Amino acid sequence: MTLRILLADDHPVVGAAVRDQLQTQPGWVVCGMVTSATELLSSVEALRPDIVITDYHMPGPRDPDGIRLISTLRRHHPSVSVIVLTMITNPMILRSILKARVHGLVLKDAPLSELITVVARIQRGFHYIGKSALDILAQTNLDSPLEPGQQVAQRLSVRETEVIRLYLSGRSVSEIAAILCRSVKTISRQKNCAMQKLGASNDRELFECAARQGILLPT
Repeated sequence: MTLRILLADDHPVVGAAVRDQLQTQPGWVVCGMVTSATELLSSVEALRPDIVITDYHMPGPRDPDGIRLISTLRRHHPSVSVIVLTMITNPMILRSILKARVHGLVLKDAPLSELITVVARIQRGFHYIGKSALDILAQTNLDSPLEPGQQVAQRLSVRETEVIRLYLSGRSVSEIAAILCRSVKTISRQKNCAMQKLGASNDRELFECAARQGILLPT
């Protein structure tokens, strides 16, 4: 089955590099490339992509931008997965992007190969935050006050932390079991226990909790 991907970036060179990288994968097709938010919204209607990879900030006098753009996409096209590819490193903005319920967040300093990982993971029904984005969130949120209603997570065991770090890096439960020489059942149990301790009920919440707890991805 063909996976249709729509790219949006006001720098054509960036869009072309991303397109060339993605189209090395069998069954993945870049169905369109646009350079403004207005073009993006109209192209989603016309092209019906499965995934949108968009910059966070695309200058334009009347274009919806940033969170407004993401919110519009999520509201009007809930079946389309949204990946934000940005050079922004402000942790408050990164957190607001996550709160807008995007499916993926990758910084532009990441290797192009990481885009293969994020798209593949989203294709499998998961969420993904790039290593550099997660590291920024972890480093800047360890000492910040808790948000209203937010509880302190229970401490994870060494093995639970090991499993979560590998899971957040894009590995499946089966792959983690093979890497750590444990059974799939054991890995699944450790992952579920870790999520309960962190108070996460899905992948997006798991990424946010991991960032707050300072759980960094493997190097």
